[in-house]
Amino acid sequence: MRFWDLSSPEVAAADAEPWDGPLTRLAVRPFPIRTLVWLGFAATILCWQAGAIATTYAQVAGDRAAHADAALLLGLLTIAFGVAIPLTFLALPVRLVRRVVPAGMTCVIFVMGLISTAAVWAVGPTFGIGVVFYFEALPFAFYALRWLWALAATANVVVGCAVVMLIQDGWQFPILQWSLVATTLVAVACIVGQLAERADSLAASEHEARLELADLNESLEGRVADQVQEIERLGELRRFLTPQVADAVMSADAAELTRPHRARIAVFFCDLRGFTAFTRDSEPEEVIADLDQYYRTVGEVLQRHGATIGGYAGDGIMAYIGDPVPHAEPARAAVRMVVELRGQLGDLVAEWERRGHDLSYGIGLAYGYATLGVVGFDGRYDYTPLGGVVNLAARLCGQAGPGQVLMDPATYGELDGVGAGEPVPGLELKGLGARQAYALV
Repeated sequence: MRFWDLSSPEVAAADAEPWDGPLTRLAVRPFPIRTLVWLGFAATILCWQAGAIATTYAQVAGDRAAHADAALLLGLLTIAFGVAIPLTFLALPVRLVRRVVPAGMTCVIFVMGLISTAAVWAVGPTFGIGVVFYFEALPFAFYALRWLWALAATANVVVGCAVVMLIQDGWQFPILQWSLVATTLVAVACIVGQLAERADSLAASEHEARLELADLNESLEGRVADQVQEIERLGELRRFLTPQVADAVMSADAAELTRPHRARIAVFFCDLRGFTAFTRDSEPEEVIADLDQYYRTVGEVLQRHGATIGGYAGDGIMAYIGDPVPHAEPARAAVRMVVELRGQLGDLVAEWERRGHDLSYGIGLAYGYATLGVVGFDGRYDYTPLGGVVNLAARLCGQAGPGQVLMDPATYGELDGVGAGEPVPGLELKGLGARQAYALV
C-alpha cells in the first residue's frame, strides 16, 4: 500500500467494503484506511521511542538493573515491532490492510501489555517507574478497541505490573507506586476512549447527515423532474385549452375552480360574414389559409386582453372575460379588446378583398351573470359558461352587419371612457324577441 496515495480509487473501494476481517467486528472500532495508516504511523514512533529508552536503560543501568540483558532484548524487540508496522502496510494490498491490520493491531496491543510487564520486571525497582512509556499501549487500546477489549488490555497491563511489584524484591511502597502508575494511565486511557466514542458518534452523525442529504437531493431531483413533467404537460395542455383554463385545471384548487359556480362575465362572439358562400366557391386550401389568418388574429388579441376562449365552431369564436380569472371590470375590458380587434380585422378584411375574397365579420357583446363549470362526458370535458348572457351575445353576433359590433344595454352602460355606442332600433333576436341593442362606434 502507498502511504502517499490515500485518496486513490483503490482506497475508496476498500473503505466501501464491509468491516468484517478477523476479530474486526468483535474487537476493533471501524476505521477508514486513512485512520489506520495514521494509527500505524503513531504506533511506529512510540515503539521506536520505547525501544530506544529500554536499550539505553539496559546499557546505562548495568548491575543496577534487575535483568539488564532482558531489558536490552525487550528494547530491541520493541524496535522490531516499530519496523514491522510500516513494512506491513507497504507489503499488503489495500484490501488486506483493512482486513488484516485491525486484527494485528489487537494482538500488538495485548503483546505490548505483556512486554510492559516484562519491562518492569527486567528494569527492576530502581528504574521501574521509568518504563511507564511502555504503557502507551493503553491509550491505543481505548482509542482503537471496543470497550470490553480495551478493559481486557488494561487488566493485562495493570495486573501484570502489580504481580511484578509484589513478588520482586527491592520495591519500596509497591502499592503506592503501582497505584500512581495505574490510576494515571487508566485515567488517560479512559479520556482517550471517551474522545474516541465522541469521534465515532460525530462520524456516525455526519454519515447519517450525508445519507439524509443524499436522500433529500434524490427526492429533490424527483420533485424537480415531476415539476418539469408537469410544466411540459401544462405546455401541451395550453395547446388545446385557453391558458386561464389550463392554469385552473393544473392548480391545487382545480376541483374548486372547475365546480359549477356563478360569475358576472362579459361574453364575446365573433363570426365571419359571407363565409358559407366563400367555402362553396373557393378551394379548401384557400379556406384553411383564410381561417388560419382569422383565428390567429382574433386569438392573439383575445390572449393579450386576458379573455378565456370558450370554443370554436367553424368560423365562430366565443370568449369571455371575468372567469376563471376574476376581473374588476369585465365589460370595459371586453370593449377595449373589441376596439383593438376591430382594427386588426379591418386590415385582414382589406387583404381578403385584394385577393378577391368577399368576407367580413360581425361581433356580439353581452354582460351579465352566467353559470360556469365543467360539462361533457368521460373522455371529453369542456369548461364553459351557460346562461342567458351567452345566448344573448350569440344572437347579437348573428344580427350584426359586416364589420359591426352589437352590445346589450348592460355592456353599453359600462362604456364610459372606453368607447361610444348608438341605439339599433327594431332589433329582433331569435328566441329572445325584441331587444334593445347598441352598435359600437
